[in-house]
Amino acid sequence: MALTAGLSVAIRVTGNWYRSETERKELEREHAEAELKNLKNQLNPHFLFNTLNNIYSLIAFSPEKAQHAVHDLSRLLRYMLYENNQTYVPFMKEIEFVNNYIALMKLRYTGRVRIECCMPDEVPEVQIPPLLFISFVENAFKHGVSYQEESFIRVFMSVEDGRLAFRCSNSNHGRSVEQHHGIGLDNIRKRLRLLFGNDYTLSITQDKNKFDVLLIIP
Repeated sequence: MALTAGLSVAIRVTGNWYRSETERKELEREHAEAELKNLKNQLNPHFLFNTLNNIYSLIAFSPEKAQHAVHDLSRLLRYMLYENNQTYVPFMKEIEFVNNYIALMKLRYTGRVRIECCMPDEVPEVQIPPLLFISFVENAFKHGVSYQEESFIRVFMSVEDGRLAFRCSNSNHGRSVEQHHGIGLDNIRKRLRLLFGNDYTLSITQDKNKFDVLLIIP
């Protein structure tokens, strides 16, 4: 009798613990998803503000280029509005987004900046989190271009052994890492930790001539 009662209590305690643990994990998952969404939403206004500033500067000396830029921006915003809510997007779409942004920036910096962009010849059909790379590319154009000195921007992506490598390099014109990346870097690091735990590499280095960002994700 006592054994039966003890077993019954043990079963109830185990059941209660299991339910509590399941609820705790669900709350953690919902919190992580909410934080990821919040971090992505922080990116959107920042991206839009910088891009509109670039288009505004075009209007003064090339209204025709500004018109093309507005069209290109509409394509970028469609991607951000419809794909940003997804946890993962096809890698090909993210490549197209980065390429479209670089094409938009080229309208402004034609002839003044050496811009190189190299993407995989064969794009694997894999899914990745959206908008992981754009902050680094934005900062390269924002802080890596000088009106007095030669400037360059290089963006490369490759896939090897199940890892995606993104590298963005740009000329250094006397800024520190903190000035170059600002609060956007904290945003990216938080997203990476939430998405991949410790299973990623983010290296940011600088010397007197360039900034270099290397991001490797599974």
